[in-house]
Amino acid sequence: MGVWGPGLMQCDDDYEIAKDLSEMCGCQLLFEGAGQHEKKEDTIRTLNGGVFSKKFDRIFSANSRPLTSHHRRERLLIIFAMLAMRLGVRIESDHLRHLHLLRPWLPTMEQQLQLFTAVEEYKNDGTPWITGSKNLAEMQTSKANPGLVDPFWYSGLGHSADENPTAEMSSKSCLSCRDSEPRLRCCLRCKMARYCSKKCQRHDWQVHKRVCEVHENPRVSSTKEELTTPVTNTM
Repeated sequence: MGVWGPGLMQCDDDYEIAKDLSEMCGCQLLFEGAGQHEKKEDTIRTLNGGVFSKKFDRIFSANSRPLTSHHRRERLLIIFAMLAMRLGVRIESDHLRHLHLLRPWLPTMEQQLQLFTAVEEYKNDGTPWITGSKNLAEMQTSKANPGLVDPFWYSGLGHSADENPTAEMSSKSCLSCRDSEPRLRCCLRCKMARYCSKKCQRHDWQVHKRVCEVHENPRVSSTKEELTTPVTNTM
C-alpha cells in the first residue's frame, strides 16, 4: 500500500475505499482537479436525496460487510463523511456524533485532528470543506522545492471553503469535552492536542497516548506565501 503522508486521503487504501464507496452509492464521490462541475452537482443531489444517510447507517450497522474485505467499517465511515464534506453534503447530527466517537480508530495525530476539526467546524449548509491533505501528484510536484514537502497545504487541518485557511496544526477546542475555551492547555509532547483542563487531558490520555509523538515546536503546514513563491535556481 502506497502512503505519501500522515493525513486522511494520503494513501492508496483510502482511494480504494473512495472507489468502493462510489460503487456503493452509484455515483462518483472523489473529485480532484478542475472541471466536472455537472458530475459534482449530480453527486450532491444524490447524496442529499437520502443516499448518504442510508449508506452511512448501512455501513454503521454491525452486520455490514465492506466490498473489499480488509477495509474496516470505521475507516469507511470516516472517509465517506470526509468526501461528503468536501462536496458540501448535508450530514445529520447523529452521524456527526458517531464520527466523534470514531476518532480513536485513526492511527495518526494528523488524521485524528483532521476528523475532529471537520466535525467541529463543518457548517453543514452546503459550504464545502477543504481537508488540506496533498494528493500524490501534489506531493510529487512539491518535491521540487524542499521547503514544501510538508504533506499538507496551507489549509493545515482543514477549513470551510468560505473562510481563510490557517497553517496551525493543533486542535482549536478541547479534544475531550470539545469546549472552545480560549486558554486551552497544549500537550507538552506533541504540541498538537489541546485541552481545557488537566481533568480532560487525563480523560483523553488513553486515546491520545497511542498517537502522541514528540515535537520540539508547534506543528504548522506550508504557508500560502511559501506556496506562491516561485522556486529559484541557486546553482
